[in-house]
Amino acid sequence: MEYVTKKLMDTINVTGVVNLHFFEFQKDFSTLNDKHPFYELVFVNTGELQISSEDYCGILSKNEMIIHRRDTLHSLSCKADTAPEVIIIGFECDSRKIDDFSRAPLYLEDSSIKKLAEIIKEGRNVFTPPYNVPVYDMKKKRHQLFGSEQMLRILLEYFLIQLVRENSFSENTENAVDAPMLISEIIAYVNDNYLEKITIDELAFLFKTNRATLCRDFKKNTGKTLIEFINHKKFERAKYKIRNSTDTFTKIAEDLNFDSIHYFTRFFKKMSGMTPKEYRKNTQD
Repeated sequence: MEYVTKKLMDTINVTGVVNLHFFEFQKDFSTLNDKHPFYELVFVNTGELQISSEDYCGILSKNEMIIHRRDTLHSLSCKADTAPEVIIIGFECDSRKIDDFSRAPLYLEDSSIKKLAEIIKEGRNVFTPPYNVPVYDMKKKRHQLFGSEQMLRILLEYFLIQLVRENSFSENTENAVDAPMLISEIIAYVNDNYLEKITIDELAFLFKTNRATLCRDFKKNTGKTLIEFINHKKFERAKYKIRNSTDTFTKIAEDLNFDSIHYFTRFFKKMSGMTPKEYRKNTQD
């Protein structure tokens, strides 16, 4: 039998590492706006940072990460009473998929944090100290463990590939059939509880993520925002109740957990262009 070699394709290729730091910032520390031709990963291990960039301005909290795009202005600052512990990795990469992680903080689970720790440990086999000076141009060690540089690249690529797998979904997907488990679980929870007053903050807490990541990933996976998804569920239920029951509109509004019949009427008209009364009349004619 004749065998044919199957070439393996690179999807994320890290071509170089600029710096790799793990340190504690001084309280009230801040940087000026800066930009450079490489990606910069920022992860908060303890405390929080104020991040300002062309893509995102806001807080980066414990266990959250953001990756600044190439050639984009960014800066950071610490509160006067906070000395956050931070990982910063500058790296060159040829995949634009990484750009997706510049728009909002991403909460990292323990498995991803462990991968980051492996990257830091391997980085210390490649680079000389100090490791806690973010403005220091790191130098390679003259004598390294066998394969250290290749291992560092592999670990970083593995980490980035896993991030993309876990946080990128088809923009055309209309349901959760092929979605990662987290989004499937959130959709299932909403389907079971949409008649209650569900908030985005509640969902973020229940599913151990943050508001920005949840909103971004839900929209990317379903094509709808969480509010649009919940409102669509309520609207479909309202239409069913109006068509198939003799309940008053006040009773239907109460069943759907609207604060008043007036709010329910406004909601229904916004969704359908008709009042509940007009809709019932049209479906019964």
